[in-house]
Amino acid sequence: MEIQALRALAVSLVVLYHVVPLRLPGGYVGVDVFFVVSGFLITGHLLREVDRSGRVRLGHFWARRARRLLPAALLVLLATTVAVLLWVPQTYWQQFLRAIGGSALYVENWLLAGDAVDYLAHTNAASPAQHYWSLSTEEQFYLLWPLLIVLAVWLAGRTGVSRRVAIGALLGMLTVASFGYSLWATTHSAPQAYFTTPARAWEFGLGGLLGLVAASAPTGRDRLRSVVSWLGFGAIAVTAFTFTAATPFPGTAALLPVLGTVAVIWAGAPNDDWSPTTLAAFGPVRFLGDISYSAYLWHWPFVVIAPFALGHEMGTRAKIAVLVATVLAAWATKVWVEDPVRTGTPLARRGLGTTFLATAVATGLVVGVAAGGWVYVKVQVDQAREAAASFAAGGDPCFGAGAMDDRRGCGDPFAYTDTVDTTFAKSDLSAGMPCLQSGASTEVRTCRFGSSQPTETVALIGDSHTASMVEALQQVAEDRKWAVVVQVKAGCPALATDRLLGANMPLSEPPNCKVWGEKVLRELAQDPTITRVFTSYRSDIYKYVDDDGSLSDAIPAAVVQTPLRALADAGKQVYVLRAVPSTNGVHLGPESIDLEVGVPDCIATARAADDPCAGPRDVRLTPDRLAEAAAAMQDDRVRVVDLTDAFCDERTCHQLIGGVVVYFDGSHVSGTFSRTLGQFIADQL
Repeated sequence: MEIQALRALAVSLVVLYHVVPLRLPGGYVGVDVFFVVSGFLITGHLLREVDRSGRVRLGHFWARRARRLLPAALLVLLATTVAVLLWVPQTYWQQFLRAIGGSALYVENWLLAGDAVDYLAHTNAASPAQHYWSLSTEEQFYLLWPLLIVLAVWLAGRTGVSRRVAIGALLGMLTVASFGYSLWATTHSAPQAYFTTPARAWEFGLGGLLGLVAASAPTGRDRLRSVVSWLGFGAIAVTAFTFTAATPFPGTAALLPVLGTVAVIWAGAPNDDWSPTTLAAFGPVRFLGDISYSAYLWHWPFVVIAPFALGHEMGTRAKIAVLVATVLAAWATKVWVEDPVRTGTPLARRGLGTTFLATAVATGLVVGVAAGGWVYVKVQVDQAREAAASFAAGGDPCFGAGAMDDRRGCGDPFAYTDTVDTTFAKSDLSAGMPCLQSGASTEVRTCRFGSSQPTETVALIGDSHTASMVEALQQVAEDRKWAVVVQVKAGCPALATDRLLGANMPLSEPPNCKVWGEKVLRELAQDPTITRVFTSYRSDIYKYVDDDGSLSDAIPAAVVQTPLRALADAGKQVYVLRAVPSTNGVHLGPESIDLEVGVPDCIATARAADDPCAGPRDVRLTPDRLAEAAAAMQDDRVRVVDLTDAFCDERTCHQLIGGVVVYFDGSHVSGTFSRTLGQFIADQL
């Protein structure tokens, strides 16, 4: 009874957190409740089999798990795939279908962990299969834990200790090791801590240890057990209402909901007037516990896809409809899919081979459909890339940024034309991005472009926004027969200081940036073949760290002037590219598509409208402290190249110019548009 109550509570927390996150900011702890419950139930089941037969029948265990979990999970994934193809703009397809395929193979947690530390992927939109990360973690636990119990039973036979002692010792060591890793990862790599199985195994482990020491439901001491049960439920509730996205998690914070769950399970169903047993036995609670698995599967695709189907963000009525649809879909899935497949079909009565074959076929179907859609989009993107390159090479003066030059008479520069392909634009990364270093590395990676027998060698240094200027500088280099050396690092302005911090940039680490920047500046100063240095940075994210450790938008001019002057004193002509307008943190588009998304997604959602995601110049064009400090030097050896007129008119900064999508995300210039900026740089040189 207490297990059903915990399931009902866990799924309620997760669903409400996803539907109304501001009301329940810590509702994500419902996943931790599920983990402990799974550890307790599965370990108890395996222990009973070991006690009864002295072994674990792995094939039968995995077959039961497959019949219990996979039919509903694969059904939801298949339905989600169809919904994506029907209602979601094609710009999202590759990301979403990749997540669906990864979820069908139960590796979604590792995909999310990888994306979270990928500089160009960590801002991806939430996919409708993202919640399968927890199911992936559970499946990996179901796969590995029986094998470890088999190992423990074998060791018990070899050493003479009892099987339960051997199993407990092994489980205890793994739980402690996992918790230690979780503490370390929460501090050093939060995505790894949150998503990966080694950092979450201790939650299953504590449930398993409880199943080991409390083989049967406790009896007696009802008043004590009632108090413990209420304290457990209270601990879970407190975390749901007080934890937020800013809480370092899991780490020590996860102990509260995890130990709260352990307390509730240990207490069981005490027979006391003040116990929560009566509430746990309440019909709606038991019903919600029964459908909790399917409710968890269905709710998130509804939450993600509903705004696309509606054409706007969900209001109160839509959110209520999502909750109702979740309950109805979960009930139908429980009655018509989960129960029949698990207990009442030939699949449940036939041999293991039939179950595994059916599992492989069903999984292959979902993965195949997702992979087919992904490949379909890739073929289209490759064709669009070739077409864009051909069009750019054709010399159309009104293609891309050239349309902003009034002297060319280009008509409406912001019209949605046949050359616009938002799906391609989302993957239209600059050639400078593969050069981009990220993370803690201080190694200086160098990429070279341009002439093998150059008239001059020039350098391009800075952060990821600088990297997106490679095509622009390449156009200048081709005309002047230059060679271009590129040295760029994510979240680092290449100014060799630990006083600048990249706000909201998880991979920005000032000490590493300082070391990297010092190496870059030293190499440039010592290389006599480099005659010019181009640099820039994204102006709206960097904060100055004051002596007292506080952050300030007011970056002292000397902080940026000193390295610029040092380069000039080393004989380099320095050009500071003024930061381009940015859209990150801005809701793009008109009210009907008020979504905080990347530019290609915003344009795709608007469905072929003329420049639907433009924004006010005074909002999009943020102050550039680097360019301001460079201009204040009044030194001919340090000049500012301002490309603003290629993006903005007097009032508006545009996202669709000359038939080209300007950004491939919310702030980085697309490779195609960057290529058309070269003429603006050349004019100012």
